[in-house]
Formats: sequence, C-alpha cells, structure tokens
Amino acid sequence: MRIIESADNTLFKSFYRLKSPHQSKKERLVIVEGIRHVADLIDNQIEPDYLVFSNDERGKHAMNILEGETRISLSAVTNDKVCWLAPHLFERLSEMKTHQGVIAIVRPPSLTLAELLDALEGSTARLLLLEDVQDPGNVGTLIRTADALGFNGVLLSDSTATIYNPKTVAASMGSIFHIPIVELRSDVSLIADDLKRLGYVMVASDIEDDNLASGRPQAPKLVLMMGNEGKGLSEEALAVADLSVRIPMRGKAESLNVASAGAILMWEIVRGESKLVE
Repeated sequence: MRIIESADNTLFKSFYRLKSPHQSKKERLVIVEGIRHVADLIDNQIEPDYLVFSNDERGKHAMNILEGETRISLSAVTNDKVCWLAPHLFERLSEMKTHQGVIAIVRPPSLTLAELLDALEGSTARLLLLEDVQDPGNVGTLIRTADALGFNGVLLSDSTATIYNPKTVAASMGSIFHIPIVELRSDVSLIADDLKRLGYVMVASDIEDDNLASGRPQAPKLVLMMGNEGKGLSEEALAVADLSVRIPMRGKAESLNVASAGAILMWEIVRGESKLVE
C-alpha cells in the first residue's frame, strides 16, 4: 500500500498540478471527486490512472463502499495505481468543502468532430455548441443538461472553458464521461459550413430575435448554439444561423443565466422531437 505523507512527494506534486486547467489539459487528465462519481467511472469500465484515498476514516469508508455496497471490485485497478494521502494533503488536493475521502485521476474520452459526425451519420442528431462560455460551472452544467436530455454531443469552441477545468468536471456531475464532447480548434463559422453540408440546421440563441413561443426548432439534425454569458453569440455565429430563437420573459427579469437558458431551449427541442421530419 502506497502512503504519501509529504508535499514534496513527486506523485503528489503531479496530482496537485492537475488543479490548474492549463496543466490538466496539457496532460489530458482530470480530477474526479466523490464516492458516487468514482463508482460511476469504474462501473462504466473507465479505469482511472490513479485512485487516491485519504488516509483516515473517511478514506477507509470510501474504500469499503466502493468495494462493498456498490459491488464494484477494485481488482481491475492495480496496486501501483492506488495510493493513500495524509489527510492534510488530501485536503489540499480536494475541491470539495467536505470531501468524501476518494479522488480518481482519470483521462476523459478524446473525440474529434469528424469521428462524432461519422458516428451520427444516418441518424437523427441533436448537438449543443458553446461559443465563448467562460464560466466552467456553466459549461459543466450545460454538459450535464445535454446528457440528461439525450443530446448526442457537445461542441466547445476554443474560447469556451475547458472540460479539464476542475470546476467544469465537478459541475458536470460525471456527464463528461457519458456524452461525447469535442473541443473545437476552428472558428464556429467554419465548423458551421461543415455541419450544414451534412444537413444540420444551426439554431442560435439570440435575445434580439424571434420568440421561442412562436414555434419550436424542428429538424432531423440540429445544432443549438449558446454564446458568452455577457455578449451572447458572436456576429459570425449569428450570421451562419438558419434560425434564431429567444425565451420570452414574462416577469421583470431581463435575462437568464446561460445554463438556465440552455436548459430551457434544450428541453423545448426535445419536447418537439416527436414532430421531427425523418
């Protein structure tokens, strides 16, 4: 059993560096916290690079639950990938106010846009595209909502908060491992051209345009575009949209958080899916 008690330990330093989104993205590794989320990973046969436990009662409790109540065997995770951190080191690594004694260091699935589109060829598809959404909590929440509502994938512009940000991971509640996610390297306008050639309808969330109440977006292949928290979608993104929609505001609030607005728009799209033209 590997026990780490010093902050100077090389392995602990490598874990701690992952708290930086830049370093996490560079190494293609993320920190996943909590018993339920770690269990979900192993249950879905996603093997962590490391399983890290707090070397105290909370860590032992987490180990017992993972091996017992959830009927998950840790035998697939070799001993050299399991380590125990001194409680004060685990506290430094954890992002939770009250941690549950277990962290997984894991590599999210990597997918290109071409691979995703190939997998969706010939089927009805709904994609969420996020352009310049800065807050990782919003990005994680939107990924979680897209997963919950059965969207087929999430596309992130290069200016959107990365899935390698610990706050994105936490807000997604494990959904970054459930739904295909593509981090784009081209401008949204260029991506839109490729999508349109494949029959995708580009739908823009735009506070200046038509009410969603006037009709739900309906198409066999559809991309919902959501923009920056303050500025919304760029002019370039709006220019490539086939349809623009907005949520009618009945009360005194002027606007909604992008994660809330995205949830409403995705639900409206799903609600109208029975009317999709096949």
